Amino acid sequence: MATNRLRSGVTHLVESVSPQQATFENAIRPLAEIDNEVKSSVQYMALFQAVSPSPELRKASSAAISIIDKAYLALFQHEGLFALVGAAHGNYSRSRDDIIDEEDSRLLDRFHRMFVDNGIELAGSARERYIWISRRLIDLRVAFMENLSNDPGYVWKAENELEGVPLDTLELDKDYLSAVFRISLAKPSVNSILVNCHNADTRAEIFLKSQTLYQEKNVPIFREIINLRDEAARLLGFPSYATQKLRQQLVKSPDRVRSLLDQLDRALQPMAQQELQVLHKVLMKPPRLSDFDFQHNQILKEKYHVDQELVAEYFPAQVTMRRMLNIFETLFALAIIELDNLTEICKWHPDVTAYEVWEANKSVFVGYLYIDIYPRPGKYNHAANFNIYPSYVGRDGKRTSVASALVCNVSRNSDDQPPLLRHREVITIFHELGHGIHDLLGKSKYAMFHGHRNVSDFSEAPSQLLEYWCWVPECLKRLSCHYSYLSPKYLQHWKTAKASKDALQPPMEIPDEIVHNLVAAKQLNQGILTLRQVAFSKFDMEIHNPASHNEIEAIDFSKLYNLLLQDMTGLQGPQDGLNWGSGHATSSHYIWGQEANYYSYLFTRILAADMWYTHFQSAPLNQDAGLKYRKMILNYGGSQDEWKLLTSFLGRDPTIQAYLKDIGAITLENKGEENTFERFGNNVP
Repeated sequence: MATNRLRSGVTHLVESVSPQQATFENAIRPLAEIDNEVKSSVQYMALFQAVSPSPELRKASSAAISIIDKAYLALFQHEGLFALVGAAHGNYSRSRDDIIDEEDSRLLDRFHRMFVDNGIELAGSARERYIWISRRLIDLRVAFMENLSNDPGYVWKAENELEGVPLDTLELDKDYLSAVFRISLAKPSVNSILVNCHNADTRAEIFLKSQTLYQEKNVPIFREIINLRDEAARLLGFPSYATQKLRQQLVKSPDRVRSLLDQLDRALQPMAQQELQVLHKVLMKPPRLSDFDFQHNQILKEKYHVDQELVAEYFPAQVTMRRMLNIFETLFALAIIELDNLTEICKWHPDVTAYEVWEANKSVFVGYLYIDIYPRPGKYNHAANFNIYPSYVGRDGKRTSVASALVCNVSRNSDDQPPLLRHREVITIFHELGHGIHDLLGKSKYAMFHGHRNVSDFSEAPSQLLEYWCWVPECLKRLSCHYSYLSPKYLQHWKTAKASKDALQPPMEIPDEIVHNLVAAKQLNQGILTLRQVAFSKFDMEIHNPASHNEIEAIDFSKLYNLLLQDMTGLQGPQDGLNWGSGHATSSHYIWGQEANYYSYLFTRILAADMWYTHFQSAPLNQDAGLKYRKMILNYGGSQDEWKLLTSFLGRDPTIQAYLKDIGAITLENKGEENTFERFGNNVP
């Protein structure tokens, strides 16, 4: 139905306007209205692929997405429509302020670029090949994502092989005859074992299994996608896919990405080497990737007196989620109200909670926020925010309301204990809620630029900024409530766990000492952890920016991924050599979302750190600062030049100094490197 409306709308537009008559008002704005309505009609379909309990519905969602994506692709390969867009684009000079505003100008440029990037200017066999590649890439992406939604499998382990692991954090079944546990390889269970298990062999096996998930199906799909992307970019005249994509982002070229990554590498290696020496001394052998999370947790316990399981007792999921929303209410002058009586037909699973979001004075309705944070079979295995319904100004001149969904996978516990959030899960949820808030507060005219639809190397910055609140003592105390206070049943569970009916109930609010220790440990192993992100980013650039097409065909992606991960972090794989897994094929990052853009996770952290230290560090819950940020950054979505918005908010160009200080990489010894951050943005040649 949506595809029929799309085709009929395009046909009417092409038949009613000639290229000689094409203007913004009669050609570009009607095309934007078609785009608005398509996005508002179909975006929820992608959500079902990620969250539906029904395999049939997930499969139908994938099929629908493929049909719609191909129809949308055909829209930007339509020669008659390009004649209108090209004519309108050519009719406006670079100075368009007296004719159309900045958002209109960005829309016009975006539409024109989308046609060019979809091969409209190619001819003959090159055009035919490009169109085939475009459609093939959609099919491959859908297949790759479908595989990620499949059951990841399981392993069997005896209880002694799981020493140290809180069994109620695992998705498991017990075979009582043989006294072994069937453990799911879903992300929460894998994380719990890697963090807590004392048995090095178990950790190594689980890590290896996590790196080989979906290997048989997704590794060949991954290779074909990368090869076809490179071929398509070269057909368009670009030397690589990364060159094509980066020209429209803040960091304009692969060379600049490489410069950024090399700069971080230099700044972080001395720090990481010190961290590796500590790990080596503790383990009495070179540390492996499968050892890192466990040893990191052990150092937290022994040196910083941070017990993550004890910390989690103060963050019962439902209470902490509500209090997170309260912080957003305070910062951004909102009222977020749970819909208690929402019928099951309005939710995709009973675990889902839904909220209405209003301006604080209830004068304006903003939209709906859905929260779905617990794992289940077939559900998207990572954390993300999904826009269900975008905001834009409709044909009637009225703004549509937003619907946004937070989708995570946090640890569940036994029925006698509520789901508890580890601190890293608190950070993850706060981050993804940041995307949701960006979604809800965006006020662009066009769905194309709504909410977090910024250029790809800016869109993570607002969410990464919000992670800082998870390290503020005042906020941690606000978010906390020891689970034993939630009900008599939970109090009894806590006493049973302590093996004492007379145990003194802990304080309701997380104690200052625990908060102090947690915050003091923030920089622990940040050299290694950040270099792991550098490794993933370098892999992304290597595969998307080869010197020649022959080079990309010759690369062994698994070996390259593993080599970079080992070399950058100094941590060895779970077994000798490089044939120990294909981690690149176990997540969607390089296929749908961060392709030729993984560096942005680091680049936007630099931007987020600068915004935090400039505007929020001294008074994190100051509403004036929150409203200034909302007005100057969040409201615009992607409708304005992001670099201009950022420099206006900061009052200057951003620097790397705040980020390096935040992770502990600036010391008296390397203070001279503070201001070496290369400037980026549209104003930099």
